[in-house]
Amino acid sequence: MPLLRFAVFLIVSFISSVANAEPTLSIVVGDETITLSRSELESLPQQRIATTSPYFEGTQEFSGPSLQTLIDTYQQPGSESILFRALNNYAVETPLQDALALNAIIATRRDSGVMSVRSRGPFWVMLPLAQQPALDNPDNHRLMIWQLSSIELK
Repeated sequence: MPLLRFAVFLIVSFISSVANAEPTLSIVVGDETITLSRSELESLPQQRIATTSPYFEGTQEFSGPSLQTLIDTYQQPGSESILFRALNNYAVETPLQDALALNAIIATRRDSGVMSVRSRGPFWVMLPLAQQPALDNPDNHRLMIWQLSSIELK
């Protein structure tokens, strides 16, 4: 019986540690992969966007570092394109300068709360559609990747 209790303890401990693990975002630059936790992303300067979207009702507020801040922090010279990849491997590539012109943020929070995978988190590329109506079009909507897992600079 003590062995069974110990086994149950180990299983519960493992599940608890996995459930409480902080989500991460990978940034791939050349041969290097940088893994940032939510806390590390939130330690960067934060932007707030109150916006509408075709993906939710009403206006919601998102916060996180700007894409520009991430690029300024981690880009190596010569990067010309950016590839966003979601947890389900959905991916979109676009010219880096085009992506930066969108004033996107990498949202870590929605209405001040952390986002779960179930609520399109933990990270979501968010555009200021309400502030810049010209951005509200299908070409830009495809870049609003939710469940973002990695950003690759090429």
